[in-house]
Amino acid sequence: MEGMLSASDRQSMVSSFLEIAVGQTAETAMQFLQATSWKLDEALQLFYVGNEGGVVAPASESPAVENVDSWVDQNSGELKESGTSNVGTIAGEEVRPPLPVVRETLYDDALLYGASSLGLPPQQSGSLIAFRNFDEEMKRPGVWETDEGSSSTVDAPRDNLASLYRPPFHLMFQGPFEKAKAAASVEGKWLLVNLQSTKEFSSHMLNRDTWGNEAVSQTVSTNFIFWQVYDDTSEGRKVCTYYKLDLIPVVLVIDPITGQKMRSWCGMVQPESLLEDLVQFMDGGPRDYHATLSHKRPRGSSVMPQQKIKVSTDETDEDKEMLRAIAISMENAERL
Repeated sequence: MEGMLSASDRQSMVSSFLEIAVGQTAETAMQFLQATSWKLDEALQLFYVGNEGGVVAPASESPAVENVDSWVDQNSGELKESGTSNVGTIAGEEVRPPLPVVRETLYDDALLYGASSLGLPPQQSGSLIAFRNFDEEMKRPGVWETDEGSSSTVDAPRDNLASLYRPPFHLMFQGPFEKAKAAASVEGKWLLVNLQSTKEFSSHMLNRDTWGNEAVSQTVSTNFIFWQVYDDTSEGRKVCTYYKLDLIPVVLVIDPITGQKMRSWCGMVQPESLLEDLVQFMDGGPRDYHATLSHKRPRGSSVMPQQKIKVSTDETDEDKEMLRAIAISMENAERL
């Protein structure tokens, strides 16, 4: 496309670039336009993506736009000379060769800079930024936080999509399973466990529809200690083994005192159904539950001692009657 553009066309595109990218030099505009084969929209997009990651710094000196003519004429001369030599001369002065088209490299570098701002390591592929990898990002709470300092409109739809499936960090207990169980026992609340899988989309649906429901969120935060874990972590495998869980995702109500599984739901659970099933656990905590059990045991065992006592009294009366009858019969025998 470079060969098809005239000098005036290039000058117009450079001017348009500088009108949008305020404060940049004509040299910067030429670099980005050449890198994108003189496609203005792609050059601007590349500029803003790279500038957001710190690739392009604002120019300290901004030449006037009128100097664009000299840049365009100089570049045209370089393009004509590039077929036979990498370095050309104009008016006896040596000039640098034209920049090669490195569009893929520039995009990858810029995206890797953007990845670091989202909490991802630079060595990960840039495709994670264009299409969010929820399997990996869900393991890192920081990756769900939106960069408030970013003004790029390109990131807005991506951040909105990520926020839909954000784990309920405001509800979650931070720590291992045993500490969550101990905290629930101290506070006298049931332990609500959500075991998730990064391979099951229903796990993300639970975050979006169930834990994101306002009524469910208020109910859980008030009456339960909520603990969420992934099945491929050490804590998740421990819980799967102990409770013999095969289907993921699963929601459990755990007695924090004994560790007993009181209730379970497998797969996607609608918020209305979950609220209805949790009502029975909101009437009383685990302490009330165990207190009720302890009161029931003496009633059932108190009947047996009374029966034993009654039986032993009856046997004593019968013995006395027997001895009295024997004594009377012996007196009658002596008289005869």
